[in-house]
Amino acid sequence: MTGVSKIGPATLLLLTLVLASGSQSAAADLKLETLAAWARYLQSVDAHVAGQTVDGRSIFLSADAQAERNQPLLRRGEVVMTQIKPPQAAEVPSGLIHHWIGTVFIPGVTLADVLAVERDYDRYPQWFGPTITHAILLERTRDRDDVAIRYIQSALFVTVVLEAEYDIRYFQVDPTKLYSIGRSIRVQEIHNYGKPEERKLPVDDASGYLWRIHGIARYEQRDNGVYLEQETIGLSRRIPASLRWLVEPAVRRMSRELLRKSLEQTRNAVLRRSSE
Repeated sequence: MTGVSKIGPATLLLLTLVLASGSQSAAADLKLETLAAWARYLQSVDAHVAGQTVDGRSIFLSADAQAERNQPLLRRGEVVMTQIKPPQAAEVPSGLIHHWIGTVFIPGVTLADVLAVERDYDRYPQWFGPTITHAILLERTRDRDDVAIRYIQSALFVTVVLEAEYDIRYFQVDPTKLYSIGRSIRVQEIHNYGKPEERKLPVDDASGYLWRIHGIARYEQRDNGVYLEQETIGLSRRIPASLRWLVEPAVRRMSRELLRKSLEQTRNAVLRRSSE
């Protein structure tokens, strides 16, 4: 069995973070040292993707690090969310890393039920609209999906249309656990969407809001259901120092709600499909 990184509406979280981070006039260069720092940070994250040791015990889901607090919340249908703040050593020159983890429990379903939704890209606009307007599977092998997704999001009086292509790899841990890693191989903004002058910005255009996206999804079947954990990491231009005091609280507030909505949409789609 294979898994797919939830890179649909969860990615909206990062897009909105960046939308809140400044105006289109903010200048930034996508530098080699920026990408090098991003690559180092991802190496540290991926080192723990299949699990980690907390207080001498092995855990697969990050939410299990505080199981006594999180389990009652998850079992009664709430979404558990955490913002990961990169350490000082992970600071990115001329860039900013956004890192969030969210977990939800989907009762009465199996891993196969969840993956049937995660990998059915044709129905993404139906399940995750209006944010996702288009999703297409470009290529599929046993352990890989290449998929393109188009998002539309408005925040702070700005509407951004983003098209991203992802390379997603799938890994089975055991019969009840699997994870996936999805990385963006192309992120492009579309200006003047729907107008005769519509155009795509070049890949890695420094004036864009979002430069890179990295998604990790963990799935564990237990307790008569499936726990789905989405970890989404993005690289954007830095928030200007003069705006941080105003922007950062709004960013955190919006991000929590968007991640919550994303996971709730996924749960609803799985439950709806499994009852068809």
